[in-house]
Amino acid sequence: MTYTNLQVAEYLTNIATALEIQKENRFRIIAYENAADTAISYDQDIYSLWQKDPKLLDDIPNFGQAICEKVAYLFAKNKPHPHAAEIFKTVHPSVFTFTKINGIGPLIAHKLTQQLKFSKDPEKSLDQLIKYAQTDKIKVLPTFGEKSQQSILDNTLAFLGRGKRLPLVEAKTISTKIVKYLNQKFSDLEFIPLGSLRRESSTVGDIDIAVAATNADEILNYFINYPESLQIIARGTSKASLRLINDLRIDLMIKPPQSFGALLQHFTGSKQHNIILRKHALKLGFSLSEYGIKDLKTGKTHKFTDETKFYNFLGLKFIPPQFRTGENELETYKMV
Repeated sequence: MTYTNLQVAEYLTNIATALEIQKENRFRIIAYENAADTAISYDQDIYSLWQKDPKLLDDIPNFGQAICEKVAYLFAKNKPHPHAAEIFKTVHPSVFTFTKINGIGPLIAHKLTQQLKFSKDPEKSLDQLIKYAQTDKIKVLPTFGEKSQQSILDNTLAFLGRGKRLPLVEAKTISTKIVKYLNQKFSDLEFIPLGSLRRESSTVGDIDIAVAATNADEILNYFINYPESLQIIARGTSKASLRLINDLRIDLMIKPPQSFGALLQHFTGSKQHNIILRKHALKLGFSLSEYGIKDLKTGKTHKFTDETKFYNFLGLKFIPPQFRTGENELETYKMV
């Protein structure tokens, strides 16, 4: 069996998750998280390096001795290292599935599996999680509540939807149709598709659209009445989600113009691009979010009306969405 860098990253992330649940030393947890981030964005195939010479794992950034041993054991034996296997026994298998869902961290996932019954099968456990949320079984649990339950439901539905991919041409046709519908009433606004659609990937998951505006309520009320909508999944103050007749999920996000650039960058991705951009920002003393760029010394968050200003602030030229691959684009677009 061979392993992709993404599978290596998932293995290391699962170890970090189990360690966090066991309340292990925070620095040890961070070490595995950093190694997982490195594995995702590493420009060489880690399994091929190991095949060539196991000692080459030592040259990978953030791969300390303990991490190299666990990765090498996985490659050689096709199963987790005994130390990893031991800590995995203390965690319900569903935890590693639930932590892939946006907004569900290790401790929340662990609490859910401790207080509710879940199958060890990932697909069945996700169905159970949705059912528990829809029947108000989560909001009555200690420390959860109605808001947490709704968030878990929305994010789990979104996670399941991302498993379905459309050819780029088909996704463009659908998004163009939705944007045309929105522009019938709001002709002065620019509705921009996000994610893999904006990056023009060969296939696209669910469709996210964003717009800079101040009249969010009016726009969302119009959006949720889209003729081809099968279900309103969620309706908030700045975002709404629809499920179309073909079971495709459409999200519309609205942000004030002064902070639209950060949202556009954050939700365009790719995940690997955002990882290396986040590391670049940390070296400069900043942290990134969909709201802007935060100065870690002063606590001030800088906001941007467009992506060009966002990238320029980090010493980079504007990087076209199709080149945000998480490879060497930061060097290519570095400002002189």
